[in-house]
Amino acid sequence: MGSFLRRLRSALGGEGLAPPEEGDRVAIRPMRHRDLDAVAAIEAASFGSPWRRTSYARALSTSARQFVVAERGGEVVGYAGFWVECNKAHIAKIAVHPDHRRRGVAQALLEHLLDAIRRMGIGYVYLEVRRSNMAAQKLYQRLGFRFERVQPRAYPNDGEDALVLMRDDLLDPAAAARPAATED
Repeated sequence: MGSFLRRLRSALGGEGLAPPEEGDRVAIRPMRHRDLDAVAAIEAASFGSPWRRTSYARALSTSARQFVVAERGGEVVGYAGFWVECNKAHIAKIAVHPDHRRRGVAQALLEHLLDAIRRMGIGYVYLEVRRSNMAAQKLYQRLGFRFERVQPRAYPNDGEDALVLMRDDLLDPAAAARPAATED
């Protein structure tokens, strides 16, 4: 069920609308080695210069890197991860299988990462996004990310620029209490 229907059901007190179907719920858990085939398939469908399966295998063996998967109905439908660089967190990957996009999976993954980063006591987080990826930019802005700088020709397969977006308020109680805006 989309967030619009959830908001509508909430506004109406839940009357007359069915609860979300079991298969619509997203569960987020740590990435495991058994997930690597599904992650590699989503990676290949999502990026022009995909990471190799072995890159994710190495990431799982390093405590400074945290990667998670999103499951819907027992199927891995997305993944995300970050690593810590001194006193900053770098969100390195967020990807959702094309058949499951625009259903709140990326937002759930990103909110999960931000919460994990906050629990680590890190207040500054950044990520890169393609200049042309307007859907991702809108999501990041809804979740409080702000423009920091342009990283020219960041993507080697086509030379597209990346926008570096950041949040430096993760430890601010007022920022943590703000609900994320949602839209369908």
